[in-house]
Amino acid sequence: MNGIGPETADSILLYAGGKPVFVVDAYTKRICQRVPFETDNTYDDIQRFFQHELSESFSKHDLTKVYNELHALIVVLGKNYCKKEPVCSSCPIGNFCGKKLF
Repeated sequence: MNGIGPETADSILLYAGGKPVFVVDAYTKRICQRVPFETDNTYDDIQRFFQHELSESFSKHDLTKVYNELHALIVVLGKNYCKKEPVCSSCPIGNFCGKKLF
């Protein structure tokens, strides 16, 4: 549909449809760039990375809950620590960050 991008479509699938789809938002992209994960940092690449890594550890039914919870945790991390001006000194994943900014 015109005006519906991948993030919105995937959010609808995950939250309203209960489908196991990992949602990639600006926080996810920023965290993936800073940690860094082995991705090209495109929407599809980041989504494939998380879905591949998590699909081996959880059943399809559990993945919906896992993606929902992980996205919520990423939002909290992005809002409180991994901001445009990051707060690295108290970040809970600071030890894993490839771009320590403090």
